[in-house]
Amino acid sequence: MSEGLTVTASADTEIVMTRTFDAPRALVFDAFTRPELLRRWHGARGWELVVCEIDLRPGGAWRFVSRGPGGAEMGHGGVYREVAAPARIVQTETYDDWDAGEALVTTVFDERAGRTAMTSTVRYPSREIRDGVLRSPMARGAGESYDRLAGMLGETTAKGDHPMIDTSRPQENAAPAKAPAADPMPVLPGAMLLELVPVPVKDIDRAKSFYADRLGFQVDVDVRPADGIRVVQLTPPGSACSITLTEGLDVLDMPVGTLRGLHLVVSDIEQARATLIERGVDVRPVQDLGGVFYAYFADPDGNTWTLQHMPWRS
Repeated sequence: MSEGLTVTASADTEIVMTRTFDAPRALVFDAFTRPELLRRWHGARGWELVVCEIDLRPGGAWRFVSRGPGGAEMGHGGVYREVAAPARIVQTETYDDWDAGEALVTTVFDERAGRTAMTSTVRYPSREIRDGVLRSPMARGAGESYDRLAGMLGETTAKGDHPMIDTSRPQENAAPAKAPAADPMPVLPGAMLLELVPVPVKDIDRAKSFYADRLGFQVDVDVRPADGIRVVQLTPPGSACSITLTEGLDVLDMPVGTLRGLHLVVSDIEQARATLIERGVDVRPVQDLGGVFYAYFADPDGNTWTLQHMPWRS
């Protein structure tokens, strides 16, 4: 079972919160960083997240606004200092209506035997501020919020797979790509691993938003390695192959919208289709072609995709 939240004082100015969840850390990390998942659990009982803006990269901003009983609202936000998916996040945090200065929050996710221990260390500007937080209802509110998260994770893992509706986005103008969720596949002699597929689009920002916010692809890289060149790399949840959106690279230049029929293999095609439709994607009805099921859709530039379900693989 998931263990309850533990809150302790550390050093002179820190609070350490720990909680263990019955879910792999990639999924827990997603729950902390993907807006459509955060909206399902973030906040104490009676509160809901009404604004959730995340630019998940070093230097990227984040902002949450929660609404509670009687229409009360609480806003806070900050800037990401470090993003190492799915192991670690470092971010600043300030509250709209609390003049307590800027806190630094370091959250680490450690997976063992399919369970994830979350440790969040919050460093405040002074001991007085830290002690004031300890006297506040913070621990109760955070505990209720993490209980909601545990419930959401339990529903997800009970279905047997990582949901398709995930989004995340590290890092613009940062040199390395994401830290992988697991050790990368070794390249054996004679192997040719397909790991990156260029997708021809006209507007990178529009396409990035579609693939991240609607399809749930993780944004691994958003960099400008030279003047006039931009490279965005995104990965579907659970996939070993990524896509790339580029501008200024003639070697990858293709007519916009000409990519056809890339397959996304899912464990439940009706659920995946319903999820995408809910998020504004026009997905055609499911077709049964000899016991293999397909549903088709296109991105804003006309590149086509296929959801595929092979029941014997679920």
